[in-house]
Parts: sequence; C-alpha cells; structure tokens
Amino acid sequence: MKDIRLWGAMLGLVLASWLLYPSVFARRPPAVDNDEVIVIHYVCRESSKVFELPLAGDCCEHPETGRQTLVPAIFDTRRKKWRPGPPLAVMRQMGLLQSVPRD
Repeated sequence: MKDIRLWGAMLGLVLASWLLYPSVFARRPPAVDNDEVIVIHYVCRESSKVFELPLAGDCCEHPETGRQTLVPAIFDTRRKKWRPGPPLAVMRQMGLLQSVPRD
C-alpha cells in the first residue's frame, strides 16, 4: 500500500510541475519595443555637455568618463541652453519630461 501512495504522490508532483512550468517560466516579450524606448536629454554636472540617451534614471553614467555625473536636463529658454533639471518624479508631475523625437 505504501508503494502505491509513494508512486501516486510522485506522479502528482510531476503532473503539477508539468502544468505550472509554462505559466511560471513562460517566454515573455520584451518590456518595450526598440521604437518605444524613451530618449531624453541628459546634462553632465561637471562639464555641462548634453547627451541624448535612453531614459535610465535620475543619475546616469557619463559615456566618456564612466562616472555618475549625468542628470536629466531641461531647456532654459531665456539662456538658450540645457541645464540640470529636478528629479524625474518632479519632472513627470510638472510635465517637463519630454522625449526626443525619433526619425
């Protein structure tokens, strides 16, 4: 009798794992398509150089130096140049977060 219970339990585990595997480890599409990646302007806090990079967070790595000096930028219309902006959450609330148009 013990053998039947053991084989039944093992068969139940195999069947359950066979049914759950596709839902847990399903192939998922990428989070966003390459066309939908948001590209914004970043400005370096040290050199004031402006870069167009995919949206990656409040502080990003400088492509040339490798240091975390890039921050999201806003365009100052009075001075006609890019300057460091507020944190991304504040930019979203104020409607300042604008992506770079793609061609």
